[in-house]
Amino acid sequence: MSRHAATRELLGSYLTFTPRPVETDRLEADMGLLNRALLDDAIKEATAVREKKGVPADQQRLVLHQIYTRKVKELSSLYPFIFAVENSLRSSLADHSARKFGRMDWWILIRDARAAGYDHTHFPNIATVPVNGRFVQAVFRGFERMSNPAHKQSVAGPDRTDQFYYTLSLGDLWNILKEDWNMTRGMFCSDHQFGLKLTSQVFDQTMRVIKDARNEIFHSNPIRNRTKVIEACERILNGLGIHLGDYDADLGAAQAGRATPKVARTDRHLIPAR
Repeated sequence: MSRHAATRELLGSYLTFTPRPVETDRLEADMGLLNRALLDDAIKEATAVREKKGVPADQQRLVLHQIYTRKVKELSSLYPFIFAVENSLRSSLADHSARKFGRMDWWILIRDARAAGYDHTHFPNIATVPVNGRFVQAVFRGFERMSNPAHKQSVAGPDRTDQFYYTLSLGDLWNILKEDWNMTRGMFCSDHQFGLKLTSQVFDQTMRVIKDARNEIFHSNPIRNRTKVIEACERILNGLGIHLGDYDADLGAAQAGRATPKVARTDRHLIPAR
């Protein structure tokens, strides 16, 4: 079975004309080069648009590309929010745990103990401060799962500060945060300021939404409920003192340099539709 069979079936329901060979080539290029899930979603939406607006035959592929491009932009527009959540949590944990343990580089104690053959049971305390064993175990797991050579190098040697936090996957960061909620809760504003009771369950559910969305974005899959993701990001950012509305407004106002293409478009460039 062709991997394009389902998409061809959707196109058959969408198009109101029989494509000529040149038009078939363009549609085949779409199926061969665009993200299949996003393309299928775009075809379904374009079908509804065509039915409502009566899009003429010579505009139907262009409309399809316009919807596809909008979906790509919607998907990418979530990343700055997830980026803000992820990095504010890393930085907040670095400072918050430094205050608890009295040193920013407390994690090198675990790094060195692990290298010497000890496991998490060796740490009822960190820098004389009693700790939750599950928290220590989660930190050990962060080191165990570290595979990037650059990350390993960044946490090696003396004179370290917050490097460990930036080597963690979002999943490992989440695990460390949730395993000692008594400590983690202090990173966020009070329930009164928050306007809700920030329990470990609420934090866990919120992080699940964010982590799942992050994975979908990195695998170029459609996000089915963008509003839910944005609300989850806003919940975390609000608790840390970051206003998502103003952050989004600043993103909208910021000007980023656009790429200057050096290749002129020719007949072989079938995408995007023109």
